[in-house]
This record gives sequence, structure tokens and C-alpha cells, in this order.
Amino acid sequence: MPRSARTVIVLMLALPLVLAPGGGGKAAETQGLQLSEFRVDHDAMCEIRDEWIDDLLATHPEGSWAPMKFEPTDSQLERMGLPPSDVLLSRRYPKPTIVTQDGRFQEIPISEFNAAMDPALASFAGNGCLGIRPGAFLLLLNGGSIGWCSLAHLYGSSISTAGHCGGSNDVATVIAAVGNHSGVAGPVLLDFGTFGSSVDGGVGNDYAQININPTYMNLVTPTMCFWGGPRGVYTKTGGTATINWNTGQVSVNPDPFLPQAIVHYGHGAGVGAGGTPRVATSIHWGASHFMFTGAIAPGDSGSGANTLTGDTVGANMEAAGIITHIYVDPLMRDGIGIMAGTRTTKVGTPTNGQIVPYPVPISGLP
Repeated sequence: MPRSARTVIVLMLALPLVLAPGGGGKAAETQGLQLSEFRVDHDAMCEIRDEWIDDLLATHPEGSWAPMKFEPTDSQLERMGLPPSDVLLSRRYPKPTIVTQDGRFQEIPISEFNAAMDPALASFAGNGCLGIRPGAFLLLLNGGSIGWCSLAHLYGSSISTAGHCGGSNDVATVIAAVGNHSGVAGPVLLDFGTFGSSVDGGVGNDYAQININPTYMNLVTPTMCFWGGPRGVYTKTGGTATINWNTGQVSVNPDPFLPQAIVHYGHGAGVGAGGTPRVATSIHWGASHFMFTGAIAPGDSGSGANTLTGDTVGANMEAAGIITHIYVDPLMRDGIGIMAGTRTTKVGTPTNGQIVPYPVPISGLP
């Protein structure tokens, strides 16, 4: 059996054991506070994806690369279970705050929120993925507009995303969970950090680091939702195949480590009701960019990607990079397309996560 297939089987066998403590969407409760994963109606997400693709095809020429940051309208925010833009932009969220669709705010005491976000709650390793981590839902409430991206890899006290998602000194807001406190229910928003360095230079040069507020480091994990990792960095370069456009001949690169399965987790509209784990196929590994084919949609911009195996024998879940751009083509309407991103080798060496797809550090596990 190929090593990549064995890896997938191990992960799939491990997942039921991982999810068992929180099965059935059970919420955690502490001192009157209930928390669960953030979810959005699947049909609504599909509608939003179609609207975004229509707009993308209308504003970008076919055959071009478009950044995947998504700026939802008030109608789209409502269907996502969020209040309109004027409500979201009316204040900041330095403390965990429940925000209702009718514009009410309920701040949660930090001590109470921290207790509710204890590792016992983090059994939501699938949809939602509570906390600040690779794949988490990122809101950008800056400059009078709202952006929607996802988080990539952790680098100690900072976490990466796409550079086009936010500029230096912009505030980063995470939807950490859905909360119910004293009868007030809705998504829990938290301004968890500010953008430090940010580069928006197109495919292969699009990345940013968000400096995390030390108060909320206990809510941070380097482990990617569902998939686990990263563990090290994928460093190979080259294409899986090369086409001679003069002769039409195709030559396949014999390096067995170049054809990689790309695994990622983000909040793309229309692919899943909450966060969604996906697998894609690598096409090319450049010095600063990587390309792959798979299912992806708006909101995934800035999410981290790992390779299923790695660039050496025995390596698994190596960090591949940050997903940033999509190739504009009508095939996007089918939810399939060609994507590109900035390689981790250009950004740095991220903090290792656990190889098992569970968000909480477990003593004795790799």
C-alpha cells in the first residue's frame, strides 16, 4: 500500500476517537456560558459562493489570477448569521463579545471565556474549530469595510494569513465560537491581534503575520483543524509534468516527492456549512509559489496548506504555504479550479502542530 494511502487511513481511523468527546455538536457550559462551533446554513453558503463567482467573473478577465479575499454584503452577512456591516463596524471587540443579528452585544468576562475554552471543549476538531489556529474564521473590520479570510500557520506568538487580507496595524478579529450567555446568543467575536508585516505582491509574494495579543495565547494552537500538523516545511521545487508547446510532448518529472496531495482547512463559501477540510493535487512548486487543483471558494484566502506526506521518506503534514489566489475561469462555477499561494519557505518556519488531528496538546503524542 502506498505511504500516502496509509497516512489517510491512519488519519481517518484516528478521527472518530478524536471527535468522540464532543460528538453531536454538544456545547460546553461554564457558569452560565455555553459555547459551540460556528456554523452557517449550507444552502446559504452555496448561494454566497455563486454570487462571489459571478462578481469575480464580471470584474476579472478570464485567464487572470484573482486574490481570494471576500467582502460580504449585508444580505450575505445576514445569511451567514451575522449582523449588518454598520453594526459590526460600530465598535471593537477587545474582549470576547457575543454579537446578535439584531445588534445586541454581550461581553463575556475573560476568565469565564477562558474556562469555557478549556481543552475539554476543543473536541470540535472538525467543523468550526474553536480558538485561534490554522483554518480559523478571520474577519477584517477595518477602514469602513468587512473582509473575510482564514488563518494559516502559527509562528510562535504570531499567525500568518494572506497579505491582501489586511495591512500593517489592521486589527484581526476571529469568530472564536457561537455563544449563549444570559439569554443572548450569537457568534463570539474577538479582536485577538494586529497585523505586523504585510506584503500584497501577487502570486508567490502575498503573506502577512498577525501579532497575537498575549492575553489570548491560551486560545492558540498550531495544529491545523481536522488534518493535524504542520510538521516541518516542504522544500522541493519543480513541476510534476512539463509540456513542450512546440511539439506537444509531455515529460513527467521522475521525482516521486513532487506529486503531493495538498490538505487544507478554511472557511470557503459553498464548500461546507462551517469550516471544511479538503484535499487537492499539486501542479507546480516554484521558489516562492505553489499551484494546485481542487475545491475552494471565497473565505479560504489566507488559509494554510500542508502536504499529506513530505519531501523525504517518513515525513508527513509538512507546511506547504498560504493559499491566496484563484485562476479566473468559468469552471469555478462547479466549485473546482486552479489555486496558487505563497510557499512557507518564503515566510519562515512555522511552529509544529500535532500530527494527530486534535487541537489540544496531549502528553506523549507527536
